[in-house]
Amino acid sequence: MINGSERIIGHNGCEFISDTSAHTGLKRFGFIVQEDTVVSTLTGTKDDETTTINLLSSIGLSGKTLKQGAFLPCPMEYTITAITLTSGSVILY
Repeated sequence: MINGSERIIGHNGCEFISDTSAHTGLKRFGFIVQEDTVVSTLTGTKDDETTTINLLSSIGLSGKTLKQGAFLPCPMEYTITAITLTSGSVILY
């Protein structure tokens, strides 16, 4: 089981995304916005890996422009499994 500190420090490495392709099969815990960014898809899976959630709508980010430098962690019991950008770039941890 991964603890909160491990999630924040990026113990699993990082991944830079700057395109509008769908990125699936991820196992990430949050991301930092590198430039003003719009996210069109953000999906998470609960630790039991059977419960899927639309993180974009559950944390109120649908249709929002995320500002450069914002850190967006997913809820503790979830893992980010898919992301699609409309514009901008992020580093996932």
